[in-house]
Amino acid sequence: MITSRHSIFLDEVERYLGYRPSTVRTYTDTTNFFAIDRGDILSLHGGNYLIIGTMRERGFGLDDEPKHWVKHAIECETGSHKIIKLVFLEHFMMRLGDTTVRCFRSPAKEARVLGCVQRHPQFMKGFGVRDATGNDVRVIDFISGPDLSSYLLDGASTHEAYFYERMPMILWRLLPCLEALHFLHEVHERHGDVRAGHVLVDQQTGLFRWIDFDYDFDNREAPFSLDILGAGDLIALIVGRGIIEAGRIEREPALAGMLDRLTPDDLSVVNRGRLMNLGKAYPYIPESLNRILLHFSSGAEVFYESMAELIDDLREAVSQLFRG
Repeated sequence: MITSRHSIFLDEVERYLGYRPSTVRTYTDTTNFFAIDRGDILSLHGGNYLIIGTMRERGFGLDDEPKHWVKHAIECETGSHKIIKLVFLEHFMMRLGDTTVRCFRSPAKEARVLGCVQRHPQFMKGFGVRDATGNDVRVIDFISGPDLSSYLLDGASTHEAYFYERMPMILWRLLPCLEALHFLHEVHERHGDVRAGHVLVDQQTGLFRWIDFDYDFDNREAPFSLDILGAGDLIALIVGRGIIEAGRIEREPALAGMLDRLTPDDLSVVNRGRLMNLGKAYPYIPESLNRILLHFSSGAEVFYESMAELIDDLREAVSQLFRG
């Protein structure tokens, strides 16, 4: 619903978008997020935000797909860049071994978490606000920087060079990020969608920072399990300098012949196409580090029950890497 068409924001449109329209559409109801487009104004609880674009998906093979419910905006009063997340509801089922877990988007949960992490440096910052019809809108400070997957591809050309030159410091910088998840769990919240696309490397501070925590899931017996499993995938991604699956093994000369040596126990308990026993691929990976990854493999007899346990093991393994 368009609340009004008027000319009070003409200067802002001209300043930031380079043209001067005759009128500007202003919305206070965000229900039809497809209709809200570049050059429109969102008026939310006293703040006015000029839409300058639509954000795009990263990961899941959907790179560059528009996320029409997520807008890039400029706060008219300050000129600062914001991400405006509108209400988009979806759900899907995820299989974890013999268990099926229902996952779903919860804008209200993300707004609640934003309130919990206002002073925590490892999280995106923002606030939740309800529009004129009660939709849970989130206004997020824009973070400039690559996601973790892109960041890993910089620098050294071979995996071995990367492993010794860059990887220990990257794992060390990941530790505060995992401690941030532990903080969430201590206040009975969770991220809900832990993956590399949701860790941004802040260009201003160098910090690894969590974004996008609007997913939630139903799993009362293990309420933090998906966050912990996602953390295991992150560690494997960093150690392997990307996901190691059959296609990569076939393409990478250093991994020639490895497919014949793999067993089902070497693969991820969540995604049976991904290798977790990375010591088989790269024998220079220390046992203490590879042992952490094996906790997330199909052959694991013991899994991590808390983020604190994983953090303790990773801190010790990374310390050993620095000690040489």
